[in-house]
Amino acid sequence: MQHFFRTIVRTIERMNAQEYVLVFGAVILIGFFCLRGFGSRSRY
Repeated sequence: MQHFFRTIVRTIERMNAQEYVLVFGAVILIGFFCLRGFGSRSRY
C-alpha cells in the first residue's frame, strides 16, 4: 500500500502546469456527475 501512495506522490511531483489543469478538470467533471447522480434524482 505504501508503494502505491509513493507512486502517486512521485507522479504528482513530476506533473507540469498543463497536467495539473487537466487533472483538476477531470476531478471537477467526475465530482459534478457524482453529485448529480447521473440524472437519477431528476425524475422525482
